[in-house]
Amino acid sequence: MQITKRLRTIAGVLLLGIGAYPTASAQGFYWGPRAGLNVSTVTKTTYAKARARANFGLMAGYKLNDIVGLQAEALYSLQGSKMTNSDHIYSYNYIKIPVLAKLYLIGGLNIEAGVSFNWLVRAQDKWNSTVYDIHGTPTGTVSHSQDLMGDSKTFDLTIPVGLNFQFPRLFDIGVRYDISTVRIPDERSNHAKSSNWSVSVGLRF
Repeated sequence: MQITKRLRTIAGVLLLGIGAYPTASAQGFYWGPRAGLNVSTVTKTTYAKARARANFGLMAGYKLNDIVGLQAEALYSLQGSKMTNSDHIYSYNYIKIPVLAKLYLIGGLNIEAGVSFNWLVRAQDKWNSTVYDIHGTPTGTVSHSQDLMGDSKTFDLTIPVGLNFQFPRLFDIGVRYDISTVRIPDERSNHAKSSNWSVSVGLRF
């Protein structure tokens, strides 16, 4: 699968950077912007497939020592899914507040895990339908959209886990997966949940 290959490539880049990193890295406070790519879908649905969208926001962290650090973020995360059996495209946009603990392994390489408080601010279904003339000949398409906010849970608690590499100067790059604990629909019989991989780059000051 192409998505899996890309994530493996990024993980390889993180590992290659270890050799050039000083053995002792700086401690203290940092902050900066963060942006990247989401690859998201919806679980426990038969025809859902992944959709690539963006995430962006701000981060702030404190490295307590050479081993342990803390980081909090405020992100706008565009997520959703497509359907394999139709042209329906679902959008679920969240404001996310992840709070992470970081464990530094070698140089800037660290694993991160924590909890993320996510508020749904937009939920929409979009699709196209074909228009026919009186003879049954297709003449074009019409776009439709439906607001899903009234049928969706407005809060999701996720458990983010990931791998990150902080370069000696300014930048860091990371791969993260969010484990959702709250279903998307209000309907109790529908157990669909968000599934989201993200790759992002941060600029540290």
